[in-house]
Amino acid sequence: MTSPITSILPTLKTAANRLAQPDILFWIVPLMMALLVLGTIAQKHIGLFAAQQQYFGSFYIMFGMIPLPAGLTIMGIFLINLLCKFIMKSEWSWQKSGTILSHFGVLLLVFGGMMTAISAREGFLIIPQGKSSATLEDYHERNLVIRSHDNNLLTIRHEDLADGKIFKKDQIPFSLTIDKYCFNCTITRRPENDQQNWESPGKFMMLNQSPADAQDEKNMSGIEFSISGTNDANGKYLTFDGFPKPPTILVKNTPYTITIERAQRKLPFAVKLDQFKRSLHPGTEMASAFTSKITIEDNEKNLSFPATIEMNEPLRYRGYTLYQSSFDLSGDTPYTVLTVVENKGRIFPYIASLLIALGLIIHLALRISQRIKGKESLSPP
Repeated sequence: MTSPITSILPTLKTAANRLAQPDILFWIVPLMMALLVLGTIAQKHIGLFAAQQQYFGSFYIMFGMIPLPAGLTIMGIFLINLLCKFIMKSEWSWQKSGTILSHFGVLLLVFGGMMTAISAREGFLIIPQGKSSATLEDYHERNLVIRSHDNNLLTIRHEDLADGKIFKKDQIPFSLTIDKYCFNCTITRRPENDQQNWESPGKFMMLNQSPADAQDEKNMSGIEFSISGTNDANGKYLTFDGFPKPPTILVKNTPYTITIERAQRKLPFAVKLDQFKRSLHPGTEMASAFTSKITIEDNEKNLSFPATIEMNEPLRYRGYTLYQSSFDLSGDTPYTVLTVVENKGRIFPYIASLLIALGLIIHLALRISQRIKGKESLSPP
């Protein structure tokens, strides 16, 4: 009796042979080129990060009502094509071992690129000297947060904010309507004829949509919104990313603060800034180097150790890479700004490059060995 696995093997082999054909690459290369052109044009209007996410970091994009394959889908097809060709078309022999190893390195390189596109996340730590922090603020993700007495009641991603959107949840005793949302806002004075029903400071300032900045961290997201369903706090308000005095409404003597802020997440360890040092170019106020002497405090592993982070000399620990990004010396206490990158695919380019180089060396050594043997066989006895 034939087992189900045995009966399905011919079908799998036929499918793998088809997926290994070079005509697949012939069709996806023009798609890659078109996507590159569209993404490059789009970054002028929506910013570099948004264009990367929309065109290269997603599986599809919408062209009107039609879904079209985006970067991850195209690279996934490319990876499957390479993998099937590697398995089905390779000449599995010692003489071809160098070529096989190099091809495997290319596969790892493409796989690592997809892992990076899917999993890489970056944020920053702002730490005053003598203090520690384990709370990472995201460079790109922003949230609408409603909290009461420092308790987060509702968190809404900025991708879910849009004009006319209404939020009425069990966690909050009122209804919030988004009157205007802008991913990148500029602030102007509100006309006198539009100040009715506005609570200060929205009575005197208004938010305007501006083109997205190519550097996503410079975009200032904001909303103008209406509160209804209460007797005391009904009205119009506004808030935006970094607003020092976000609106707080009082409902039955309970305060509710509404903010737009960068998404936060916890690191599995804390970073304490022991000392920050800045060096200047002689005779100028231009920084030539800045250094953060820190202590890593890892309670999960019951571990604590000192480290130094300098320009172009990051610290790598537990899958995170910490870079010296910026600083603030305007007050009495120095602050350091550390960029923190989490990238689960970062090891693949190193392994892939090593395998490609090793494969080329083996291939060259085998070719030289074949030539030597060939000359020996042709030489007269």
